Amino acid sequence: MQNTKNPLIFVVIDNTIYNSLIVEFLKSARFKNIRSFQSGDECVNYTKEIPDIVITSYNMEGMNGLDIMKKIKGEHSFVEFFFLSSQKDIATAVEIVKHGAFDYIVKDEKALKKLYTSMNRAIKTASYIKIRKGYKIGVIGFFIVLIIIILVILSLAIFFPDDFSFQLGTIPLLY
Repeated sequence: MQNTKNPLIFVVIDNTIYNSLIVEFLKSARFKNIRSFQSGDECVNYTKEIPDIVITSYNMEGMNGLDIMKKIKGEHSFVEFFFLSSQKDIATAVEIVKHGAFDYIVKDEKALKKLYTSMNRAIKTASYIKIRKGYKIGVIGFFIVLIIIILVILSLAIFFPDDFSFQLGTIPLLY
């Protein structure tokens, strides 16, 4: 996930009413950057923007949710997928998660709350990974600068030995 502050969310559900319900729920949860699609083909062919999160059904006419995920993740591995499905088949859920979905949520009366919780967990995880990456880059940068300083001092000592020589008699000792 590239944008953790205001993630771009694609909702890909062929049931118009459920699609609208999810979009309105996300808006009420203060997600502002949402695109809605009625089919997998429509979503995959939309090339103006790259999503951070995709919420989709598993079963849809034409391209199913797994096909959408394979296509988008094949090009953009950072995109997080959340499946909302009425299928309670464990094998399907396991297969989807194995292919890279963040979560598989069975549609029930608590599905939207589970979706919200899971999305927040994904956003926090992505944010944590970005912070760790920033610290890692900072530490590596610090040591590179330190090595450069040491190399400069050593090269100056080699090329100008008279300026870098120390004699014990000339160093003032403090008692």
